[in-house]
Amino acid sequence: MSESYVLYLFHSCPYCARVRRFLERERIEMPMRDIQLDPAARRELIGGGGSGMVPCLQITHDDGTVEWMYESLDIIDYLQNKRAA
Repeated sequence: MSESYVLYLFHSCPYCARVRRFLERERIEMPMRDIQLDPAARRELIGGGGSGMVPCLQITHDDGTVEWMYESLDIIDYLQNKRAA
């Protein structure tokens, strides 16, 4: 089993765009949930991560634990390190 990811965002957010550009450049595919268009996604983000701030990467680890990572540069660094490992 490997980690799985969901990116919570909204499309007019410049920090979300930074993460999306990175994903496109690195050809990383993952589900994306727009919290402005999807009220259920916003509730999931706030309920799980504790904040409605975006971007937020939901990481489901191999052992089933879930981590919520905010901040575009932290998300990019995390994914870069996972690819390099």
